[in-house]
Amino acid sequence: MTNRNFHAAPEGKPKVMNTLDAIDVAARYFVYKLYEATDGRPIQWQVLLGMGESAATISRAVDRGWVALQDVRGKPLDRKAALTDEGRRVARKGR
Repeated sequence: MTNRNFHAAPEGKPKVMNTLDAIDVAARYFVYKLYEATDGRPIQWQVLLGMGESAATISRAVDRGWVALQDVRGKPLDRKAALTDEGRRVARKGR
């Protein structure tokens, strides 16, 4: 007779990523993308359209002080973003 034990989940406490943590990770990734798009130069504006980032991700990067948004009237994705000095530091650390 064979004793077969099947465990569907790993033992111990499951690791669940908090939604806020996921947004923080996405915001950091957005900073990296913006750094690449602007070649790391300070105050280089990049149009958000086509970058594929959500409003929550962009907002979190702005809240953290990593990104500045240019005030442009019209559609939200017509806005432009630039890295702050802190955003450039974060991007350089992650490289």
